[in-house]
Amino acid sequence: MDFRQIRYFLALAGTLNFTRAAEQCNVTQPTLTNAIKRLEEELGGELIHRDGKDSRLTKLGQTLRAQFEKIEETRTSLKRTAQEFASGEGGELNIGVMCTVGPIKLAKFLDEFQMQNSKIKLYLHDVTPSSISQLLLTSALDGAFCAGQEGQHPRLTYLPLYREPMVVAFRKGHMFAGLNHVPLEVVMKERYIDRLHCEFRDSVLTFADQESISMDVVFSSQREDWIQSMVREGIGVSVLPKFSLMPPVLDNRPISGPTLERQVEFAFAKNTNDHQLLAGLIDRATHYLWT
Repeated sequence: MDFRQIRYFLALAGTLNFTRAAEQCNVTQPTLTNAIKRLEEELGGELIHRDGKDSRLTKLGQTLRAQFEKIEETRTSLKRTAQEFASGEGGELNIGVMCTVGPIKLAKFLDEFQMQNSKIKLYLHDVTPSSISQLLLTSALDGAFCAGQEGQHPRLTYLPLYREPMVVAFRKGHMFAGLNHVPLEVVMKERYIDRLHCEFRDSVLTFADQESISMDVVFSSQREDWIQSMVREGIGVSVLPKFSLMPPVLDNRPISGPTLERQVEFAFAKNTNDHQLLAGLIDRATHYLWT
């Protein structure tokens, strides 16, 4: 299967006429017809029902049409990006941001990078911790901002950026507001909102078990925005990364007891030496004053 066969099929699907589809693709009708036949042989079924002048897509053709359209869109995008890169007009970077890493530290850095590289398009993708390695190794992402990655992958490089403490967040007027710091065992005795993507979740639950604390978990969620909204409404308290707190920033205090602090990093595949756009972002991240 190649891109030409897909383009020919999409033209045929749109016209349902071999002659017009061939004209649309600037090829002869036999060329288009043979390409469609080879595609059908490779896929193991007919894509278009031929009945004299009455041509229509088969169920297989209808099913595959949307997927072929996505492939064609990707081909067009890749070609455009390559042309822009070759002409020095820029390109694009697809960067993952782990769902628990907040924008407070990253927004200014990314803005400054884009200001200095205005022809580069930055696409930010929300990703879960478990998906990062695969997305980077398959080149679906060029790089990813992540934290607390256990069992770092040997084919990835992890550039340390900054340290981030965990804090207990609570509604304005909560009794914790009168404390300089809050012991973890005291946090565990409050109505608690459980962050399912928290890197320290197992440590916190183990600590509560060791201290024989029966936690009152009122909600568990993967959504950081939901968690912060619930805290803001006074539904419970939660342990959150300090720089993930979104305006209006929740009242919060440092946690005493076990050290809960993470390293935020920029991860990328080791075989990206020829990726000039990514190299520029890595260099900027390396010399950026994160503190």
